[in-house]
Amino acid sequence: MTTRRLQPCLLSLAIAALLASPLLAGQPGQAAGTATADGTTATLAFAASTTKENLFDESKKDTIVVLTDRALGDAAADDEVELSLRARRGELFVLMLRLDGGKLVNVGVCHKGLSGIALLPGAWFEYKPARAGGGTAAGSLKLATREFDGHSYACAVEFVAAAAAPARPAAVEEAPALVQPTPTLPPATTSNLDPKSLTPLLVQAMMQKDEAEALNLIKLGADPNGRDQYGTPVLNWAVMMCQPAVVKALVDAKASLTYERAPGMTIMQEAGACPEAAKILRAAGAR
Repeated sequence: MTTRRLQPCLLSLAIAALLASPLLAGQPGQAAGTATADGTTATLAFAASTTKENLFDESKKDTIVVLTDRALGDAAADDEVELSLRARRGELFVLMLRLDGGKLVNVGVCHKGLSGIALLPGAWFEYKPARAGGGTAAGSLKLATREFDGHSYACAVEFVAAAAAPARPAAVEEAPALVQPTPTLPPATTSNLDPKSLTPLLVQAMMQKDEAEALNLIKLGADPNGRDQYGTPVLNWAVMMCQPAVVKALVDAKASLTYERAPGMTIMQEAGACPEAAKILRAAGAR
């Protein structure tokens, strides 16, 4: 066979091999790429997948892909609270993709110094799914530099995620102290409490996973529409920390359901990581 006749055949074989090959040469559980927050770049090397209840259809499950720069260790892939706390301390850089079938709904970002999770709209990203074996999810994710809530983000990463182990009971962990000093809580019998003075205490209680104290502060008159020093409402904090009882108490106290951390980023989008909170908000009319 002549060289001229061989060339088309070799080209066809090369294309077929490329289409048949996985996105990454690596094994499930691996990622290859980088993510940047406020100019600091992390190399993402690990990928795990789990599932969460769909935001709008309780009969469906979304796929959650967690990409990190370090191994999760004893952290569960579906424990957003623990992952965000570790990221805030600088122990992890985390990207969390929520996939509804082949559609990217949003991407949560956790990084050093950030309180909670920055939830970026899926429409900002260039997401390409890839074929993967059973129990895995694969694809590529790109984001040109975008500003969100006072921070800048970018990423370019490929991944083949491995199914995460079942979640274990969350360990009680002390959360970092707030940046700003918090006032001393007045006696419960005081009749002239300033609702705004209770907001830092309420945020701190939620960060420390002290649900009873948070509910007590709401009963004492904490402003249901209060915001922390960065402008994040207490209702969003209750959702981010996945405390449904606190969410219910704030909703009952007439907390606003219309705040958006970015255009189109509704409270229901934020509640994607906490199905119980999503149910409460949906019943209250959140969209």
